[in-house]
Parts: sequence; structure tokens; C-alpha cells
Amino acid sequence: MFFKACIIEIFLRSQMAESGPPLGTILGNLGVNTVKFCKDFNDFTAELPTYFFLKVKINIMEDRSFSFVVFLPTVGFFLSLLKFTRVVNYSGENFFENCVSLKAVVQLALLKFPFLSIRESFPIICGTVNSAGLLII
Repeated sequence: MFFKACIIEIFLRSQMAESGPPLGTILGNLGVNTVKFCKDFNDFTAELPTYFFLKVKINIMEDRSFSFVVFLPTVGFFLSLLKFTRVVNYSGENFFENCVSLKAVVQLALLKFPFLSIRESFPIICGTVNSAGLLII
């Protein structure tokens, strides 16, 4: 049977890969040792919180060996974790605003774009914050 190398992109929760279906079915049909992949992936993501959904690109070679690349969650995912509601009292009325702190935005810019300066990465994150309807305080 002739087998060509292939690339699979899937989303997995950090530390939560299991060799059963559906992952085991997908990788098992391609001849990959699913138990080894799950152990390697779970070890690789051991220091990340379990609620992170990570995009994983799995490269399967012709000899059924594999390598994988894990991508960080999206900026929108991080913003959903970081946002909070603030009550502002103007002339006796309560206003609820979805907010994110300036410190969190700077840290997110440094995390997502480590090879860019803060002057280059900060406007990118601010654009996403603005699109999400959040206020930076």
C-alpha cells in the first residue's frame, strides 16, 4: 500500500488529548501511534491551562512517524478571559461597560507577537479590542 505524507490540522484542549475516538480513529487510520502522540502532546502542553483550545498541525511522514506544531490561542480567546465589567456612576445612573486593563493588553501584545516591538504589536491588539467592543482602562 502506497502512503504519501500528509498534514492534519485539528483543535485540541491542552493536556487533554486521548487515544480514543475521534483522534484515535483519525490518526489510527493513517498508521500513527495514537498513544505516543497523546503522551507527547500532553507532555508538551503540561504547563498550559486545560481550558486552552490549541490549533495543532500534525505532520505525518511516509514511515508513519509524526511531528506536530502547537499554535497559541487567538487574541479573541484571550480577551474573553481578560475582560471584566465595570460600573461607572454618572449623575446617579449606572453604566456597564466591558473593559480590559491596559496592562493586560500590553502583556497580550508581548505574548502573541514576541518578535515585534511593542510599538508594532500594541496597535494590532488594540484593533482587536476595538472590534470586540471593549474599553481599555
